[in-house]
Formats: sequence, structure tokens, C-alpha cells
Amino acid sequence: MAPKLEKRLSACMEDSINQGVGGFKGSSMRVAAKTGKEPGCFSCFSGMKPKQKEVDVVLIGAGVMSATVGLMIRELEPDWKIVMYERLGQPGEESSNGFNNAGTGHAGFMEPNYTKEVNNPDGTLKTVTTEKVEHVCEQFLSSRQYWNYLTRKGLLPSPENWIHQTNHIALGVGKDQCEFIKKRYEAMKNNPLFSTMEICLPEEKQKAAQWAPLIAAGRDPNQPICMTKVPHGTDVDYGTLTKAKVTAFQNLGGDLRLYNEVQDVKKDKDGKWLVTTSTKGAGSGVCITKAKFVFVGAGGWALLLLQKAGIPQVNGYMALPVTGDWAVCQNPEVVAKHRVKVYAPGAPGAPPMSMPHLDYRTIGGKEMLLFGPFGSITLKFLRYGSPMDAIKALKPGNIIPTIGALSKNLSLAVMLLKDVFKSGAGKLHDIQHYYPEADPDDWIFIPAGVRAQIIKKDPKTGKGMLQFGTEVVSNAEGTIVGLLGASPGASTCVSIALDVIQKCFGDKPEFKKWAPKLKQMIPTFSPDVAAGDMGKITQQIVNDIYTSTGQGLRISPK
Repeated sequence: MAPKLEKRLSACMEDSINQGVGGFKGSSMRVAAKTGKEPGCFSCFSGMKPKQKEVDVVLIGAGVMSATVGLMIRELEPDWKIVMYERLGQPGEESSNGFNNAGTGHAGFMEPNYTKEVNNPDGTLKTVTTEKVEHVCEQFLSSRQYWNYLTRKGLLPSPENWIHQTNHIALGVGKDQCEFIKKRYEAMKNNPLFSTMEICLPEEKQKAAQWAPLIAAGRDPNQPICMTKVPHGTDVDYGTLTKAKVTAFQNLGGDLRLYNEVQDVKKDKDGKWLVTTSTKGAGSGVCITKAKFVFVGAGGWALLLLQKAGIPQVNGYMALPVTGDWAVCQNPEVVAKHRVKVYAPGAPGAPPMSMPHLDYRTIGGKEMLLFGPFGSITLKFLRYGSPMDAIKALKPGNIIPTIGALSKNLSLAVMLLKDVFKSGAGKLHDIQHYYPEADPDDWIFIPAGVRAQIIKKDPKTGKGMLQFGTEVVSNAEGTIVGLLGASPGASTCVSIALDVIQKCFGDKPEFKKWAPKLKQMIPTFSPDVAAGDMGKITQQIVNDIYTSTGQGLRISPK
């Protein structure tokens, strides 16, 4: 190092920056004059009364659900005071974080668990049902429309930062799964929502190699594979999208409070809600916010908070928290060969959530492949939650439904236990079922998020059931509402926001005033149909949506 440069980068004791000012007097700060209002050293025991403020809306959690509901209401009612409380240091760090979800724009193009098998009397596969897959696709079309609206209005950043066109491929390996993929294709191909679906039959090996090189290369020639492909699929970085929505919410006047954990939710005498938050600070560390409307978008903690709110509609509900690991490949040469998402059915008798997938992902601008997830058991309802979460959620009214649901889903427990004790070689074997030439040195394992699946009473039988999906639960007055459950989750955030608005404000004067604005946000919105449903579906309507959103979000098929 040059002597002059070394001198500039170093200092001695005589240097002014190392000299103190007088003797040390017991404080690292300049001592300000006391005002007499200081809380003192033992303020937490002083009985200091928490400050109380009043707003129109409180949003609990800063994930993609609260971000969507908050931003939508902010535009509908610009003069309302809306505050969003988040216990972590930035939005979108729990279930919305890119590594804590599948990053799939779930539209039913490839997910086998959305199409239920229908068998012939002899047990052979006859066809599959399509009601669920149609509903999921319609919901994601609502999301595309709303995101396109926000992008055109300048409320979201360039789409390349958070959404990418990615072919969605449904894969069948072996004779039975190939038959399932064929029947699924036959049941879906004539629906306007899925008219762009193509099929690759087992004998079309060259086409398979073009569609998904990693899937086809090195595979046993005696092992048949069958695939369908839809070019309107997407990969979504929900963490980046969530942060962008929260930024837009703030730019429109919304109030975000980080490092504020909601401790309690109680109904006041006047019917409004008292939301108690705690934080580490110079004051009492406790704040009470009074609100006319509360949205609980706190992931798995939504159940705990709705229980604290004491609404009867949540009685009987419980959650089964499931976590696990992703296998991640960051080798650019491998990633470049698999810019698709591939889902396949699980093993025979496996639970619906066991469907593994090999996905192209872009998270925070980084391209990679994710495989999994490999399941695991936890008592936490959030990745950064507490092992006591599940214990706290157990109530007299949900113990019997929980026992009933678990007893009917022992296959899920077996699957999770097998994954827990699966070795690295065992996990590599699972990866190679999809990608036969997978190099073990290309793959690392990282923690995935927590999915708190719904346990509740079956409305038909009254017995406990495990529900895969999401559900909006509100009180009778529509003044507090929470979101329970997991997948398809973030993909349906716009439909969920519409459901919240319709369920809680549909019979109030505001809703009639909001309807034209909601139609502007989501052109297929209608107050006369369920949230996310499109009502009448024609090929022209579907084509127009794919064209307009494809251009606006820059995700048109390549």
C-alpha cells in the first residue's frame, strides 16, 4: 500500500477522532435537560397507561394478503385512516417470502390435486373432475387483472422484478400416471380456460426433450412419461410483490408499523375493536388502537388472534402446521435448461399436499431451481413463531374435530415422518425421479415456510376434517375477518380481498359506491357472483384477458 494512502486510512491516539471531550460522566450521549415526563428506569412496572388512538381499519400482518386488502381499501376510501402492524422488520418475510412458498401463479394448469379422479366400476380411471381447477384458474385471472391495473397506474414496479412467464407442465411417470395425465387433458382441453393446453404422449420422446430437457434426459427408455403444457403459466416472487404493494399502500397514505406485535384483540362496548400491540421502546411499549374494521392476515397466527377476539364463527377450528425443506440448485447451466414448472401426482395413497414439483424460480432477481418440498412436523404456526402456538390454539371446542381429522389423515403423518428421517441420498433419489441426471453437488437444502392447514368440522357430517385451501372467516357483523389455511394462498390474494370486501361490506352503503371502482380494478368483477368467479366465460373473454395482462405484465407466451 502506498505510504500516503496508508496514512489516510489509519489514525493514532493523537488524532482528534480518538480524543475524548473532558472526563467521562457516565453517559455515552450528551445529557439533555429533563422535562419531568420521562418514564423512568422501571416504566414497565409504573402503571403507565398505554396510549390509545383511533383509526378506521387495522391490518394485522404485512404479508401479501394484508397488502392486497389494505391497498384495495386505500383506493376505495382515500380518507380512511388505515394502519398495518407487522411484528418483523420488513413486509413479506413470513409466508409471502420467496423461499417460504412455491412461487407459482396457481391457475390449475398443472396441479394434479385440483382434478379429482373418477373411476369406473372396475376401478380403472374414467375421467377427472374440473370444478375446482376451473375455480382456481378464474381466481388467478382476477389476480392478473388487478396486478395489470396496478402496473398501468404506476403503483407497482416493472413486472420483470416480480413475475415471469413460465410454461406450466403436468407430468405423469409410469403407466398409471400417464393415463391420469391423458384423462386430465381430455377433460380440460375444450374448456376456454385451458384451450391452449397441449399434450406430449409417451411415444413423443423428441417433443418431451424439447419441452423439459431435464425431465427427459437419462430416463429409462422403458419408463413412459406423459406431459401437458400450458404457455400462460407464471412464476411469481410474492415476497417482492408484497413489498411493492406495501410501498404503494404507504404512498397512498397508509400507515405501516414494523416491529409491532399484536398481543390481543377485544371488542369494545361500542362495537369497535381494541387491538393491543407491543414493541420495545422508550415509552410503555404498549399501544391500543381502536378500529371499526380489522383484517387478520397473520398467516397461521390468524387462528390465535381470532380466538382471542372471541368470535363464535371460529369455534371448532384448529390448524395443522406443516414445514419442511426445499432442495435448491443454483448451477446456471442446469437452470438454463429448465425454465418451466413441473408438477406430478404423488405416490399412490399419498395426501393431496404431497404433490412434488421441480420449478424454475426467480427470487430477488436470482434464478434457480427448487424441488420439493420435503415435509416435516412442527408446532409453530409461523416460521418465526413459537413452539407453543399449536398448544395455545387447542380449545375444548376443537379437540374432538382435531382428533377426528388426524385419525383420517394418518397417511399425511406417515409421509411427514418419512421425510423427516430421509437422508440426503433419499432426497436425491426423489429429485432424480423427476431429473434423472441430477448431480448431488448441485443441490443444497434450505428451510421452507410453515403452512397451517385448516382443521374444522365437516359441514355435511359434523366430524373433523383436514381442509386443503384457504377460508375467510368473519363475525356476523362483518367488522373483523381473518384468513385461515394455505395453498393456493398468495395466487388468490385478489379474490380473497374481494371476498373480504363482499362478505364484510356487501350489505353496507359503501359497497354500492365501491362497485364501479372495483370493476375498474378487475374488469371481470361482478357483485352478483362469488368473489373471483367470472360468471359467463367465453373464449373471447379469456383470450382478451390473456392478451391484455400478458402485454401489461410482460408475460405473454414466448
